[in-house]
Amino acid sequence: VELTATLLLLGLTVIAFVSITYFFLSSPQASPGPITTITGKLVYNNLILDHMGGEPISLAATIGLSFGSTNVQIQAYDYVNAKAKEDGLWGFGEQVIYPMYEHPEYVEVSQIDVMIINSEPASSIMFCSVLTDPLADLSVELTIDPEIPRVNQPLKFIITLRNNGNINVSDAKLRFCLPDGFAFIGYSATSGTYDNSTGVWGSVAAIQPGGAAILNVTAIVGRAEPEELTQLVILFDGSASLQPNDLKKIRAALVSTVANESVFPRNGAVELSVIVFGSSGGRTFAWVLLSPTVVTNETIDPVLATLNTMDRNPGSAATSCGFLCAADTVYASSIFSPENRHVVLLMTDGKAAMICDNDGDYLTDPPEGKDIWNSTKMARDYLIDLFQMDEMQDELDVITIKMSDDEQQRLLWFKNVLVYPQPGYFAPPFWTELPLRGFVANASNLDECSFLFNSIFYNLLNRITITADIIQAGVTDPKVVNNIDGVVIML
Repeated sequence: VELTATLLLLGLTVIAFVSITYFFLSSPQASPGPITTITGKLVYNNLILDHMGGEPISLAATIGLSFGSTNVQIQAYDYVNAKAKEDGLWGFGEQVIYPMYEHPEYVEVSQIDVMIINSEPASSIMFCSVLTDPLADLSVELTIDPEIPRVNQPLKFIITLRNNGNINVSDAKLRFCLPDGFAFIGYSATSGTYDNSTGVWGSVAAIQPGGAAILNVTAIVGRAEPEELTQLVILFDGSASLQPNDLKKIRAALVSTVANESVFPRNGAVELSVIVFGSSGGRTFAWVLLSPTVVTNETIDPVLATLNTMDRNPGSAATSCGFLCAADTVYASSIFSPENRHVVLLMTDGKAAMICDNDGDYLTDPPEGKDIWNSTKMARDYLIDLFQMDEMQDELDVITIKMSDDEQQRLLWFKNVLVYPQPGYFAPPFWTELPLRGFVANASNLDECSFLFNSIFYNLLNRITITADIIQAGVTDPKVVNNIDGVVIML
């Protein structure tokens, strides 16, 4: 918290003298002096007084601090650096830094009153106040070693609990649970105890501002299945710009990937939907090729048979129609829930070519006065809002088909605008940290399309997310966004 004030160096009158006699014994009178600007702020339990302009102040000046029932009297000289001491003056850009952690009771008051009495070149006094606003801003960071885990090999989880606030934090608690299938070996911590049965790290000693506590947990990596249900929807661009031979390769690669049980699970953990957008019968619109279907051993054959019917159509396509149709179709699924994991995968050979309003018919609309790219972005936002997508588990990714280097503008638009979460990135390799990031993968060589699809679907459907989250943070911790962190592990 910072308070800036321009302070007039005033001659010490009888009234001023009376007002500070409880603080200082005496100070001679003088005529009014020049203007000086001082700012006060608290940083990591240190009171920092900055000289921001105007006349310098003698380092012989006395500084009085008053907070609650505590009164402290210091000399400026004792709390400046060696360079500032060279000329004996507290000048522009120089700081007086006083360690408030010597008086932990200051966090019980709302402000610290500061009075500066300068006897040179003329007696003068300055007043200001610094709001304390005690803040316990804890954050957590989770990393792993090695970065690429192997099944049946040891893996170390490093959890760092950091105090970004301005007061000490005591009794913090954090929850970190190993996935089912991982075998706990042991832990070490700079302070506190970790209970593997509950996943709670507690009894952590006080963490000073800028300080940290560290927990290391070691386990043997085992086979673990994702705990959440994934609702996966594929948006396929079936416009005429996709050549027939290219379509055959893409379709064969997709069917082969979904048929591969080691890549695409059949244990009921994935619901698959496929939406095609293009033109048919003189109309440009989007339609449902595969309605939401939970993939199991019993449903895999009809799913593959339906995917084998995926085709291109003459004419253009409206990507926004695809997004709107996908959003409403998945939302209408009997198992839809915002708590499910949602993955949207757009497969396209170019940017949107037509506009589709959100009017429920998924047909293209007149473009007058509308921007095609913005229409697509609005439809994408509608889907994200309807699904209540969460950057910690959900994503919207794009597979571009044979897009050349001279189409960088489109590729960058997909990466920087369309994918979710932002910022996007080009893959592979794939992002393995939290929050997630949406990716763009370019299938430039369709003869290798099967390998790319296998990599993408394996990444999307065969990973587990491991998190560490703060469950007790201290006095006040308004920045809840940094109270959880995690890693994504591919198995």
